[in-house]
Amino acid sequence: MTVSNALFNEAEVIKDTNSALEDVQETLALALADSLKAGDHITTPTVIGMLKDLEDMQLQYYDRLEDNENVQGGLENQAQAEQEE
Repeated sequence: MTVSNALFNEAEVIKDTNSALEDVQETLALALADSLKAGDHITTPTVIGMLKDLEDMQLQYYDRLEDNENVQGGLENQAQAEQEE
């Protein structure tokens, strides 16, 4: 089914995006640790804000992935019901 394929592709994009966001978070967390070690507290709130924004983005993507999986499950149930008729 075309819709099912589109949902599968979207799920893969979401997973890839979340993986990339995790990499960015790790880099920012390391930058924050370096900043704190160096005593540079000017950039600390900025980095913390960026980490929070990334976390919010990930949560939105997880919600989107869950919605995607629910739609896929519904389509599979519908297809199975049609086959049983």
